[in-house]
Amino acid sequence: MPDPVRIVVTFPDGQRIEVAAGTTAAEALRRWSPRALETGLAAMFEDRPIDLATPLDRSGSLRPLTFEDRAGRDILQHSSAHLVAKALVETVASARPTHGPPTDEGFFYDFDVRPLTGEDLEAVRARIEESIRRREPFVRQELAIDEARRLFASNPHKLRYLADTPDPAVSVYATGSFVDLCRGPHVPDTGWLAGLHILGVSAVHDGGREDGPMLQRIRGVGFPTVEQRDRFLRLRQEAEARDHRGLAQRLELAMFLEVVPGFPIWLPRGMIVVRELERYVTEHLAAAGYSEVRTPLLFPQSVFETSGHWEHYRENIFLSTVDDRVFGWKPMNCPGSMLIFGSRARSYRELPLRWAEFAPLHRREASGTLHGLTRVREFVQDDAHLFVTEEQIGPEIRTLLDWVRSAFTTFRFDWSYELSTRPPGALGETAQWAAAEATLQGLLEEAKVPFRISPGEGAFYGPKIDIHLNDSLGRPWQTGTIQLDYQTPKRFGLEYQGADGQMHTPVVIHRTILGSWERFIGILLEHTGGRLPPWLSPIQVRVLPIADAHAAAAQRFQESLRSRGVRTDCSDSTETLPKRVRTAEMERIPYIAVIGDREANDGTVALRIRGIKGSRVLPVEDGIARIEGAIRSRSFDP
Repeated sequence: MPDPVRIVVTFPDGQRIEVAAGTTAAEALRRWSPRALETGLAAMFEDRPIDLATPLDRSGSLRPLTFEDRAGRDILQHSSAHLVAKALVETVASARPTHGPPTDEGFFYDFDVRPLTGEDLEAVRARIEESIRRREPFVRQELAIDEARRLFASNPHKLRYLADTPDPAVSVYATGSFVDLCRGPHVPDTGWLAGLHILGVSAVHDGGREDGPMLQRIRGVGFPTVEQRDRFLRLRQEAEARDHRGLAQRLELAMFLEVVPGFPIWLPRGMIVVRELERYVTEHLAAAGYSEVRTPLLFPQSVFETSGHWEHYRENIFLSTVDDRVFGWKPMNCPGSMLIFGSRARSYRELPLRWAEFAPLHRREASGTLHGLTRVREFVQDDAHLFVTEEQIGPEIRTLLDWVRSAFTTFRFDWSYELSTRPPGALGETAQWAAAEATLQGLLEEAKVPFRISPGEGAFYGPKIDIHLNDSLGRPWQTGTIQLDYQTPKRFGLEYQGADGQMHTPVVIHRTILGSWERFIGILLEHTGGRLPPWLSPIQVRVLPIADAHAAAAQRFQESLRSRGVRTDCSDSTETLPKRVRTAEMERIPYIAVIGDREANDGTVALRIRGIKGSRVLPVEDGIARIEGAIRSRSFDP
């Protein structure tokens, strides 16, 4: 018998182990470190996540995927969705599963089934607990397309997916007697899903279309342990009181209508917050040498084919037909900036070129992932594209990391970085990707900032540094990004004449810092419980004359504030003073200025400052200086 083919597996610490081809990922990881599988729920081989039971057929890099990895979290959430589907079809025989993807918050699974009751959900929960106790394995199998059609003959939704599949074979996963069409990977068995929690059930239209048939959507979230689940539920209970959707509507910042899902409507007060954020960012842009541009909202299919988005991002693009041509609503600003750069000859003397663009972007997010301001279909972000030489990459990214530090210190966020590397199917050569990844990693290490590496999570055109915030409840949020792109300028044929007289392709740095206004404001509302910093507050001072006799003094004080650019209003209703004070507090107004007999006669103001008990009586000019100083300095607290 011939000797088995040997392959070499490289692990995260650089150790290389020779194993026989066909050795499973789990076996290889166990040889590397006996403890690797204690938290490893799947594996990353080269740049592709795989099941631990997958046989290795070639040499390459291997590492365990844990729940701390973004890809690991998605795998556990998707496995949780499968377990929910298994439990439902075993308790409600008529249920037909459609699809169940992971989301930012957890997962959902849609079912073609009658309206579900509380009793149904209790039965589903009981069946889930039973499956977890049994530790039923997730078993992958490859089926020819015709065999898959026979297997799912009674489910028109799965048949529709199969009809759209160009491949001659597909993969399915069996969990006990339940079989589902799925690419995978999954956790090894249901014991990994001990922290699964069902959040609720709702009715949705199939495909998000108003004329589509109604489906039942079960939403949930998964954790590897009960302890992690219980901590999440405690945190969620506290977070519900800070839900930005309720705060945004109660504070009259934004509204959400079912007729336009994913398209928040900004109200006058909300637009003040948006414009103040924009002003904050543009002050930095002016100091850092940026110019502002504006490019079309629609581009023809050919532009997205050139950029690579047609191949890699088409399902997220809203499409329109104009004059028999297909156009896409741009999901990002980069194609437009590429066209501007390529519109005329360029010299190295012009670089770096820093172009910012605040334009509405549109992404066709799945209906089940939409969430208030934090996951939308239309948004504006503090976007910019930097066209640089190879030598300018380091200085520009160092400046961006300094700006991140300044920006998030202003808002009192803790933050960290995630370095995301080459994904499956990425554009460009592996060696160039490796060099770009090393550049970003070296800059993060030089800055001595916390970061973690997420293999395979980069953009299709380049590696990136994602910025993660932790809010006051300790919840992580992904906001800004710094992306290093060698591929897109090459695809657009962009060149500049170098100092050597030769033509060179520029490197592009895509970057946002705060991210989209929508998402950032939603996060900030929950971070502060709606108590925005004074400089961002739509109403900065509310003036309360105690009685009609004090109206003139109140008006003089209000006019003095307005002359200094302070946003103020006046409440002189017949309601009692305590009730008007309470209303202003509920509206999270930073300063409440009360004027009665003493204040009107003495030229003073009784100033109530948010977060401080009682009031301080100050001369009018001192009170205005106190307010104006906090606003001008962009203080976080009043």
